[in-house]
Amino acid sequence: MKQTIKRLAFKLYKLINCFPFNNKRKGKIHIENEGTILLHCRIISTGTGNRLILRGGGREVLRNCEFIFYGSNNTIELGKNCIAKDASFYIEDNNNAIITGDHTRYAGKIHIAVTESTKCVVGSNCLFSSEIVIRTGDSHSLLNEAGERINPAKDVVIGNHVWVGHRVLMTKGVSIPENCVIGTGAVVTKPIDKSGTVIAGVPAKVVKENVNWCGERI
Repeated sequence: MKQTIKRLAFKLYKLINCFPFNNKRKGKIHIENEGTILLHCRIISTGTGNRLILRGGGREVLRNCEFIFYGSNNTIELGKNCIAKDASFYIEDNNNAIITGDHTRYAGKIHIAVTESTKCVVGSNCLFSSEIVIRTGDSHSLLNEAGERINPAKDVVIGNHVWVGHRVLMTKGVSIPENCVIGTGAVVTKPIDKSGTVIAGVPAKVVKENVNWCGERI
């Protein structure tokens, strides 16, 4: 009986997505929502052909999140059973993507910024703490003596089952393999090529190998 009441309550709760005062939406954007609840979220699109895809699949809630598209033909996609609070998914320029796999949790404030036709790909079963910044570009140009730009944006790829600690910064071109842990305050500037490691420091490096992690305190 109790489970039945919970299921009915959740179905009614989903109606809040239809309330105009709940979420703010501006511009033209194609939204595919397969059951995710949005609470006090902001969706802005200034271009055309932009897509927001929320795979749903359970009792997902996105609270106080923003999905920003400054450009055209961009995609933000969250997989099944993803949860986020105070997350900012920001895209600038055209043909970019932010893709998150299934069962990934953004526990606190996080900013993912993607520019210059690049992508940020986050695997499944990942856990992110708070005050995390991930960027595929520098936003401004660094030039050599000939006036040529030498700092193009690059993809960021995070594998499955990665735990990212508080106040971590990841810059362009970073890749993290599966089953890794990134320690509090780490600044990750280069790809990591070995899975099952602890990554920490400024700049970050592998400090422990042959590890794994689980979300439960055992």
